Amino acid sequence: MSKLLIVDDEVAILEALTDILSVEGYEVSTAANGAEGLQQVGRDRPDLILLDLMMPVMDGQEMLRRLKDDPSLRTIPVVVMSAGRVTKAELQGSRFLAKPFELDDLLDTVTAELNKKA
Repeated sequence: MSKLLIVDDEVAILEALTDILSVEGYEVSTAANGAEGLQQVGRDRPDLILLDLMMPVMDGQEMLRRLKDDPSLRTIPVVVMSAGRVTKAELQGSRFLAKPFELDDLLDTVTAELNKKA
């Protein structure tokens, strides 16, 4: 069972994605901002991170930078989720999923990223 971490400050999105991905057979944990997300990564290294960019406390771009700067964490695939425009520099080599997204796009993206890692 693959472990996913969803980092987003919108409770409704966390709950919806947790429900959808749990039904699909993934073990899901959540965090409300980048700081909590980094703590989760340290406790329970996920196989994939779904990361919102715009959040309080620590935004997704800073969390992504810290992940990429840490040799032990930089190999964890990250899917950046955002309703706004995103530059290649902000993605830092990660996959992008535009909000709002279709369920099939979400599942296809998660599957593709996990398959690339395997």
